[in-house]
Amino acid sequence: MGTPRSRREVFGGANWDALAGLDPLWAILSAPQKKFGRWDRAEFFTTGDQEAERVLAMCRSHGISISYGKLLDFGCGVGRMTRAFSRHFESCVGIDVSEKMIGLAREFNSGHPRCEFITSDAGVLPFAEKSFDFVFTVLVLQHLPRRSMILKYIAEFLRVAKDNATVVFQLPNEVPLRRRIQLRRRLWPLLESLGVRPSSLFKKLGLAPILMNGVSRQEIERFVSTQGGQVQAVERYDPAEGNYHSYYYFVSKQLRLSPYVVEEIPVERLK
Repeated sequence: MGTPRSRREVFGGANWDALAGLDPLWAILSAPQKKFGRWDRAEFFTTGDQEAERVLAMCRSHGISISYGKLLDFGCGVGRMTRAFSRHFESCVGIDVSEKMIGLAREFNSGHPRCEFITSDAGVLPFAEKSFDFVFTVLVLQHLPRRSMILKYIAEFLRVAKDNATVVFQLPNEVPLRRRIQLRRRLWPLLESLGVRPSSLFKKLGLAPILMNGVSRQEIERFVSTQGGQVQAVERYDPAEGNYHSYYYFVSKQLRLSPYVVEEIPVERLK
């Protein structure tokens, strides 16, 4: 019987720490032409500004009301979207499993006082219920190893969202068999266990320990409804996606009224 895997191993924190040291911007936004340090940092953060504007515009187009108070950016990496949304919200909290990514987020965004960054690999978000006006994540849930973990975090998003808050998350609808097998990704832990350094795996062999996962749209919509949410809109994340595609889900946290007793008032008292 093997040694039980730590929570950090299950959530891939060590892999994301390795990528943070090798090519952090590409690890977050993996454009092929930007691999091996070819991202310009200003250009990289500009893509976040553009995506935040696009997401908020889609909310408006669907008549989704937004309270611009406190935002949670789940899987924030170096803070690309946290910084972008801080231009619109009073405060933004970025959370990530990788300590090294969070270290870079604090460094890169030191001049943005509305941003706060924390590390957590817990399956339960370290926030009280009804803490956030807006919860957002993009290009994150798809890298979790199990569908049950994806659904667990969606439930957590709704737990920490305030009543009538908005939750927006991106997730592939399906991943082709070829991408699910992911032989090149599986080589990373095997070769690393044999003593091959992550820098050699990445730079010489072109490997990366990034997995892809997805959940069907039908399952997501059913699950959200069981967690006190209502899907207000669904948009293609990238209409140009070819082999498979993902969606942005726009979810409203439904107001849950506390039980109360209706007092019957005698007619005489109404006169």
